[in-house]
Amino acid sequence: MSWMNLSVELEPHIRKGDIVYCINQVTNAIKSLPDSPFHQIIDLHFTNKPKKVAKYFKKFIKQENRRFQIKAIYTETNGFDINPDRWFFDLFAFDSYGGHEDYDWLSDWKSGDYPSMTLTGMEKLQQVYASDSFYKNEYDDASGYCSFMVVLRFQQLIGESVALLKENNFPILATSHDYDFIYEYNPNSEQGHAR
Repeated sequence: MSWMNLSVELEPHIRKGDIVYCINQVTNAIKSLPDSPFHQIIDLHFTNKPKKVAKYFKKFIKQENRRFQIKAIYTETNGFDINPDRWFFDLFAFDSYGGHEDYDWLSDWKSGDYPSMTLTGMEKLQQVYASDSFYKNEYDDASGYCSFMVVLRFQQLIGESVALLKENNFPILATSHDYDFIYEYNPNSEQGHAR
């Protein structure tokens, strides 16, 4: 099964906020492949402190709430696989929430400029993406699953971080650039919490 097919299979689980289940399934898929430089993702996590990430969100929310009432926030990493020098994420605020049926609404953010936050802890993996390994056909499956796991690790970090925001009462969506596999943390429902 390709990582894309697995992402479709796991979509109901990410909608329920069950990131740990998704990570376990992708880990098993990676372990089933011949060893590669991308296998190190199994033991890697982002090392950004959730409290620091929550503070970053809090400042953004305060800034944008002065301009309009936030109804949703979307965050995504940069295209990390083709930009291995620096992995980071950006925040976007919206005056309405468009749900998961059609993501066109994500291109209509209302927030102003806000500095990105660098992601730390996967520098050794970034070196793999910068090497010839990323272009070797024999590693195509491993790199695809690895990239999927990077997305999940990011979603896990965001879920743990935004759960610390006491003043948050709107959905926060997270993924990586060019991925439709979107996690939602919603403090107003049982779904969407990182588990």
